[in-house]
Amino acid sequence: MIGRGVATLLAVSMVGVLALGPEASRAALAQEDERIDRAAQVLGRFLSDPGNAGMREALKRARAVLVVPSYVRAGFVIGGTGGGGVMLVRKPEGGGWNGPAFYDTAAGTLGPQLGVYKTELVMLFMSERSVERALAGEMQFGADASVAAGPVGAGEKGPWADIYTYVKPVGAYAGVSVSSGAVEPDRGENEEFYGRGATARGILVDGRYNDAKGEKLRRLLTPY
Repeated sequence: MIGRGVATLLAVSMVGVLALGPEASRAALAQEDERIDRAAQVLGRFLSDPGNAGMREALKRARAVLVVPSYVRAGFVIGGTGGGGVMLVRKPEGGGWNGPAFYDTAAGTLGPQLGVYKTELVMLFMSERSVERALAGEMQFGADASVAAGPVGAGEKGPWADIYTYVKPVGAYAGVSVSSGAVEPDRGENEEFYGRGATARGILVDGRYNDAKGEKLRRLLTPY
């Protein structure tokens, strides 16, 4: 049997947790709003860069776009890489984009850098297969979809791949490899932001959650 003092302590703790519920929810929504805002800023910088003509051409053929505002590498020789991002998918009938949905990325990397490094990352999903894998759940780079650095300059033709990657360093950084790793929907954040039952497919394929908060990202992609 639980003693009276312990029971009282548990009761007080539960009250505290319940009291924190709405506050924690508001904090999570603010964090998700910020991710969308930062993703829009990053995507805008990539698309407005005069040296990224090849990326803009590739985007016209892309089936989906994943923007990771802060892709972090930590460690020495073998490190962990990843970050939270947002994905948008071209509407099946054309004429616009659905999303954004929240996604997580993670990768193991090899390299001589010491410390923590950040890049801004944009991934263009060029094949239906890569989009379907990303919608279904965890997608492994290399195993489920081929990955390559995308074409940059005007008229440049990169090697064909399911996914093209574009990175921009934040501070001093020599580069980052995303040739291995995984991407998967962040189910918790999608439900936190859009409501219970919101899935990546419902957001990105069915287009049932194209609210005003994601309009800035969809507007950036409209010309493509």
